[in-house]
Amino acid sequence: PAPLPPSRWHTRSQVAAAREALIGLRVHASSAAVRTPAGQEQRRVLLERLFSRLRSPGGAEGAPPPEGGAVSPELLCCEKGQKLVADVMPLLPPPLLAAVLQAVVAHLGAIARSKSPRVTSFCSGLAAAPKLLPVEQAAALLAALPQHGEASLALALGRPELSALLLGLLCHPHVAVEARPAVEAAYQALLPLLHQHEQAWALLDAIVPGADGAHADVLRALLGRVDSAAVSAACAPRLEAVRAMLAQ
Repeated sequence: PAPLPPSRWHTRSQVAAAREALIGLRVHASSAAVRTPAGQEQRRVLLERLFSRLRSPGGAEGAPPPEGGAVSPELLCCEKGQKLVADVMPLLPPPLLAAVLQAVVAHLGAIARSKSPRVTSFCSGLAAAPKLLPVEQAAALLAALPQHGEASLALALGRPELSALLLGLLCHPHVAVEARPAVEAAYQALLPLLHQHEQAWALLDAIVPGADGAHADVLRALLGRVDSAAVSAACAPRLEAVRAMLAQ
């Protein structure tokens, strides 16, 4: 068989090192010592060591996240990497969890173009994680979405992990009230996709039933900007169905 390229070898080694660190953290968590102050400090050190194994090359242990997020894009674009990150996310405190989501948003285009199969645990983690963040961090992630452009966002809606993250961010319990401009900007970026892409309507179908008053107002304003004449035959019934839900 042909030898693996260096990038594949690096990713494989990175996953193995992170798995080893994860096992060490789980072994410590199962011991009685974890309940002591020294045990809690040891847990913090082990968790930071584990997170350092997810970093892009050059991300030193204990250093602040680099531009574009801390997590290696190679991990985010492959099945084994996504499974690893899904296992690590529930263990992370909010600042490190935010760094993971920042990396996913920063590398959205690369993830959208990847061929990784669906990793259900990663999708579930990305959908649930935003609600654990302070509203200002969720708003910053939403505000970063428009920079990717229409083509990348269209591909992202077709990727289950990225659509799950969009769902989680837009359904953050406080973001529509406390950071409305960021929500409006994210929906404005999605507006062109509503004319031709059924995946955009699938996202709205998931959002609308739980939208509160402020969020529902943003959605009504969004639909008011949809050019009905430009909506495809496949998307037209979805438009009317969402309008009906918001009118209830």
